[in-house]
Amino acid sequence: MPDPLSTKAAAAAGFTGYIEQYSGTVYALSCLLLEKGTRADQATTATFAALFEPWLKGSIQSDFSLAAYRECIRQCSLVAQDRGRCSSALLTWEDQIASALWYGIQLPLPEISLILQRSVPELKAQLREIREHMAAARPAVPRPSAG
Repeated sequence: MPDPLSTKAAAAAGFTGYIEQYSGTVYALSCLLLEKGTRADQATTATFAALFEPWLKGSIQSDFSLAAYRECIRQCSLVAQDRGRCSSALLTWEDQIASALWYGIQLPLPEISLILQRSVPELKAQLREIREHMAAARPAVPRPSAG
């Protein structure tokens, strides 16, 4: 009879590769949504902790990045709800997520579309609105006079 502990240890070793590959971008997303610090650390750790069991069952291995970003967004949402958001109040939470994925960690639109389960045209419109909103909120910078 195989030792279940050694089987789980071997599986954990395989999961470590995914942690190494995705921890940087998952942490970056957490920082963009929650600001760098303990809350982002907690969300990142919780993300990988939540992904371990589905990974063991083989249900997310083919689309690990998609699952990782979705879980990260879920964990950040939980932390933000529990402790009050510290990110920009200029944008809605949904806009902060789209902005972080596109401008922050610079994922391609098709990948963001899969993560957020929205069409690419919808995302383009949302990102255009975000740009316009941010441009309108930016204070006018006085230009130096040419005289």
